[in-house]
Amino acid sequence: MNKKLTKQKSDGFLYFPLGKLAKDETIFKDADKRSFRDAYKFILKPILGKQLAVNTYYKNDLIAAANTRITMDLLRIFDELKINFKVNRVEITEEERNNALDSAMAQIMKIKHDFFNAMDKKEIPAMQKTLKGFLRETLASCKMDRFHAHDELVAGYLAFANSAITSQDQYLWTAMALKKIIDNEKRILGLGKSENGETIEHVVKTTWLSLMLARKLDDFDNSDCETLSIICMGHDGGKVLVPEEILYKKGRLTQLENDIMKSHVLFSYLFASNNQQDLNFESFAMALHHVKENKSLAQSYGIMSDTHTSFYEYLTPGAQTKLNEIYHSTKKYYRLISLADTFEAIASPRVYKKASSIGATLSIMISSHQKYGLFYPPYLEAFVGFWIQEVLPKNLKFRINDEILDLYCKKLSLTFEQREHCKENCLGAIINSCSTLGTDIHCVVFDPGTRKVVFELSFPPMVLLKDFYF
Repeated sequence: MNKKLTKQKSDGFLYFPLGKLAKDETIFKDADKRSFRDAYKFILKPILGKQLAVNTYYKNDLIAAANTRITMDLLRIFDELKINFKVNRVEITEEERNNALDSAMAQIMKIKHDFFNAMDKKEIPAMQKTLKGFLRETLASCKMDRFHAHDELVAGYLAFANSAITSQDQYLWTAMALKKIIDNEKRILGLGKSENGETIEHVVKTTWLSLMLARKLDDFDNSDCETLSIICMGHDGGKVLVPEEILYKKGRLTQLENDIMKSHVLFSYLFASNNQQDLNFESFAMALHHVKENKSLAQSYGIMSDTHTSFYEYLTPGAQTKLNEIYHSTKKYYRLISLADTFEAIASPRVYKKASSIGATLSIMISSHQKYGLFYPPYLEAFVGFWIQEVLPKNLKFRINDEILDLYCKKLSLTFEQREHCKENCLGAIINSCSTLGTDIHCVVFDPGTRKVVFELSFPPMVLLKDFYF
């Protein structure tokens, strides 16, 4: 049984596959979970106080970050949810971690230097033209049927951003970075000429979501949306300098790998600011979308000086002064992009995970916000309302299932035959939607054959949202 639970990995981790345990099986001896079962105590007691090797998730919800100390409380969570986890065999000190990151950053900075020096000015017009055409095709192919009502409005902003990034001198390096990402993903992922890689799809979808939400907020006028479109389109350009073995890793990242990945915000800024020669507003805003409302969280990082992981020291004195002057004006942009960026990252499939439904994604975001204070509450509330209104509009029809009948039709005391008739022959239709997850949507159940209403019911929007995907 011990061998079933743990095995030593060649990468320097101890692996604990609790997911292999039966649902009713536990590593603990007593109901209070204060001591281990005999079969597991010699395996688990020695790891108390040691460090998690990688960020550890449950259904895309971060349970504990890499380097978190193993405690009984944490093991209780892992046991209850049957979460697999890895533990460092060798202790990693804060100094060692910082030294390793400094060393990695020095290497990436050299690559950045080579990137800036490798451009042949004669090739710039052709590169910009090629990128503009590819992005135009990508933007067209990434149109989402669910949002067809927004196509015309959003398409105008997307075309504006594409034109700006592929023609204005200040975004030359951002354009080069995006072109390089496209070429890299075609090579690494074996994509066809018209296929889109993971990073570019993420950029486009994040831009779509950001613009649609912005149009719902009084804080953004037309000019703001144009600025927002440029910021969104360039926000991940810095990923071109993240080592490919990290960026495309088919698995969770170690703490060092995660720290290196975070550096992409710095490089997005460096590209959009022409290596800090053009301190434009958009370049700073591109590097702040991972700053959380609670800046002390490990998930919060950017080029500001007061966030948990900061790349502020890499800014020139002039850039630091400029950022401090304009920082307040960047907030509405990065607060909004943070929501869209997080949603897309959770909802979309990745090489290491499956897609999450719209309902599950919103639940994860809200739960994480309630625990840690990740997002700007007014924007989060508007974002949730946006999804409910878009996915569950008035007159939307849906199938009746056992969950709906069991949880929300108890008072009707339906017979077995009536239940089966509802599931096989009836449909539900929304007559009044809502704007929050805590408010019910009101529906009718009707027979399409007779067009008669069978009964009315109400239930939370999550009942339906969990079955819709982005």
